[in-house]
Amino acid sequence: MRPIQRLTILYDSACGLCTNVRHWLMTQTQAVSLEFVAAGSAEARARFSGIPAGELAVIADSGEVWLGNHAWVVCLWALRDYRGLAVRLSSPLLLLMAREAFSLVSNNRAEVSQWLGLRSDAEIEQQLRRVHAPACAPAGVEEELKC
Repeated sequence: MRPIQRLTILYDSACGLCTNVRHWLMTQTQAVSLEFVAAGSAEARARFSGIPAGELAVIADSGEVWLGNHAWVVCLWALRDYRGLAVRLSSPLLLLMAREAFSLVSNNRAEVSQWLGLRSDAEIEQQLRRVHAPACAPAGVEEELKC
C-alpha cells in the first residue's frame, strides 16, 4: 500500500458545526493534504457514488475509506499537531469513547450548531442576500446616503 498524501473529506455543507469544523481543519498545519467536498453535491456523487451522504466520510488517495468516528480520527491524524491524539484515540478503549462522543455530537449537530450560534456558509450567504445596501447619491445631493 502506498503512503497517503491526500485525504478528501465529505462533510455536510448545510450544517453550521460541520462548516466551522471544516474551517478549523483548514487553518491547522496539515501533515497530509486535505480536500473538502460537500456531501451529496454533484461532485461528491460523481466521484464517490458508493459512499453514503449522511455521515462524515474521509477518502484517501490510496483508496481507503473511513466513516463516522473513524473518519474524525483520520481527520485529526492528518493534522501535524493532532497526530499523537489521533493515534491515542485509535486504541480500542479510547476509540469506543471517541465513537460515543462523535455519535452524540453528530446526531445532535443541528442543535449544537444552534446552541453555539454556528451557521453554515450557505446560511450566511442567504442572510447576506436579504440585506439591501442603500443606494449612494451622486456628489452634491444631501438627501441620500453619500458613499
